[in-house]
Amino acid sequence: MRSNRRNGLTLLEVIFAMVVILVGMVAVGLLIPLAGRQAADSYQTTQGLASGESALAVFNSTNIVQPSVESPWCLIDDVGVTEHSLGSMQQAYDRIAETFPAPNDSVMAAVAQNEAAGIGFCIDPLFWGYQPRNGNTMPTPFYRTRFPFLEDTSNPVTFASGGNRAPRLLRGSLTDPQASTPGSWLRQPAAIRLATMYGGDLVQPSTGKNKAIGPLRSVYVSGDTGNPIVSSPTSPQQTSWLMTVTPSDSTPITPLNRTLENWDGGNGSGSIKANRPVQIPRVFDVALVVFSKRDVREVFSIMSLGGGNFMNLPTGERALKVTDISSDALTSGTFNVTVTAHPNVDAKIKIGDWMMMSRFTKQELLPRQLDQSKATLISRQVHRWYRVVGVTGEDTFPRLIRVSGKPWAWSEGEIDDLKQRNLALPSVPPPPGLIETQAVLLKDVVHVYERQVELR
Repeated sequence: MRSNRRNGLTLLEVIFAMVVILVGMVAVGLLIPLAGRQAADSYQTTQGLASGESALAVFNSTNIVQPSVESPWCLIDDVGVTEHSLGSMQQAYDRIAETFPAPNDSVMAAVAQNEAAGIGFCIDPLFWGYQPRNGNTMPTPFYRTRFPFLEDTSNPVTFASGGNRAPRLLRGSLTDPQASTPGSWLRQPAAIRLATMYGGDLVQPSTGKNKAIGPLRSVYVSGDTGNPIVSSPTSPQQTSWLMTVTPSDSTPITPLNRTLENWDGGNGSGSIKANRPVQIPRVFDVALVVFSKRDVREVFSIMSLGGGNFMNLPTGERALKVTDISSDALTSGTFNVTVTAHPNVDAKIKIGDWMMMSRFTKQELLPRQLDQSKATLISRQVHRWYRVVGVTGEDTFPRLIRVSGKPWAWSEGEIDDLKQRNLALPSVPPPPGLIETQAVLLKDVVHVYERQVELR
């Protein structure tokens, strides 16, 4: 007797198989862009590492950290709205002194000289400091000529001036010694070459059109000198670097009897030349910050402040306020930090990001007074770089992060000052609740190369 049963698949089985296949295809389809992003990130990291090694080699071989007649710095004075070509560290500190008011007496001159000698710099080849363009000005308390972009007395949580003082680096760029005037870096092809050639790419800045060999990374500089424009239409994200140059913690206080060398003794009102340090720092902590990718157009980025208000702020630099530091920061290079910021600032922080923490130190002007009520204190800046090694919580401020770097301890000058006054040494790190501590968080940083060098 023949059976009527037939071998095959039911419609339900076919549908189920199709669903399985479809799910697999969707999964594979989702993996393709993920793999592409990972490949792009890997390429950027590889390029960044290569650029970092190249930048470090150029740093070591050409000594770009030292301003000279052959390779001057372009420093922007955001108070006088002028630009200066600087061929030595002495010239840099002479210019800084001019931003202090004329002193009324020799003690004020000594305070200004010592504080000027405690200021550091940020040399950024992709930075356009002097921006007279209509519609692109930055009102108080924002200055692109500072690093980060806020003035000293501004609060990164409220974006309002009038708060506690926090140190800022003066930001400048590199200049072309052949130029008749310092000008901004947009008119300096030497700075553009230094900023874009790392990684082996050949880039030719042009006032007509972009030209590049190798990966399409190029800088376009408009020929309109009255309204210069920078853009990178072929690839806005470029491998780049910036450099922070800060006086070493061991920079000594210049005593009153030495600072009097610049004091004219006048009739109660001295010249601003009296603010020029007679002893500028010699030893500096230099950090070469290398980016795997950096959008130069972020200098013009617009950030919403809420309520229909917008501000031209560089989104790649997030100014933060430090509200707490764990006690192990005094002796360990790995510790916890709590940070907060303006509500409209991106709170996303990931492992591998880099952050620079800053505060003022306080030391007594020499010679010391027997009556401490008459002591005069000197403010000096401290800036240190840290890598984020741990992040806790959601992407909202405040954020608890763990960082790695140097201990966030009291400076050598502060410790020596306490010893000379026979005071007990602190058992906790500088408390941010009493000593204003702020930070700047940078994205897409491959590495920070730190060196200690002697400059003149």
